[in-house]
Amino acid sequence: MNNYKLLRPLLSLLQTRNLTLSALQLNVTQSAMSRSLVQIREAFDDPILIREGQHFILTQRGAELLIELPCILNTLDSLYFTEKFNPASCKRRFYLAYTSFLSSVTSAIICSELEKVSSDLSIDCQLWQGQSLSDDEMKKVDLVASIADTIPENIYGKKLIDDSYVAVMSKNSMLAREPLTIENYVRAKHVLVRSIINITKQVDDVMKPTGYERKVLANVPSFFDALKIIDTTEAIITVPQHIIAEYCNIFDLEVKPLPFELDTHPYYLLWHAKYQNDPEHKWFREFCYPLLKSYLENAIEKGQQLALSKAPRA
Repeated sequence: MNNYKLLRPLLSLLQTRNLTLSALQLNVTQSAMSRSLVQIREAFDDPILIREGQHFILTQRGAELLIELPCILNTLDSLYFTEKFNPASCKRRFYLAYTSFLSSVTSAIICSELEKVSSDLSIDCQLWQGQSLSDDEMKKVDLVASIADTIPENIYGKKLIDDSYVAVMSKNSMLAREPLTIENYVRAKHVLVRSIINITKQVDDVMKPTGYERKVLANVPSFFDALKIIDTTEAIITVPQHIIAEYCNIFDLEVKPLPFELDTHPYYLLWHAKYQNDPEHKWFREFCYPLLKSYLENAIEKGQQLALSKAPRA
């Protein structure tokens, strides 16, 4: 097996043609330098240096190595050098995935700021619906903005925020004109969003001990579809607070606190371990994180204000 550790002392010997000078240059003893020369001669099957009087001269093979070796060592050294990343000159396409919680706004938030950085940067977005945080799934994308109960060891991430749930109905519905109790919550028909299985499970777990069971009017793929149904029916939906801030500007909705407690859910920005030390990826995730965090903070605050304004007074 080739011993690449000999290349550095070899170059020094080829340049100085002197054991003492090479030993000083590499900060080793002269005897250690002599042992290195023996190993070099064995490795290359050539004397490399030949004594001629008081000096050493290079063999033909040694002269050839003196020409080739500096370039080879410079190439090897460059492997350890990380060039400072400049986003303005980056032409990479980043792959971004997100759940229905964020699907209507994520790409717009990021693109509006990304365009200011470089005309060559781009994102390829996909909806993260039911995929796991497994190696195979996470390697397909650069970032995933999602809720998560547990995060595997090979997945890195930063928590964005915690969010809570509220009940939403049309302002024209009968339920909008009365307090929301557990009885009329269950009596109403519900609209579900297919990709947010965790909400459905949490609500059903709360309902189970009471003996109540929700009636489902529709199960749809997005919040927009769901709230469009809510806007024109007597049905209700249980949604995260930050969703309300966006859709109350589109539909005539009534927001009410839930008549029972649900655990908050955390949003994360996640990526696979293979990208952890990638300079371009590091820049992109640090670029996206504050944009998404700021949006969620503002949206949740607006959602809380809407819910509190509809809370029953003592």
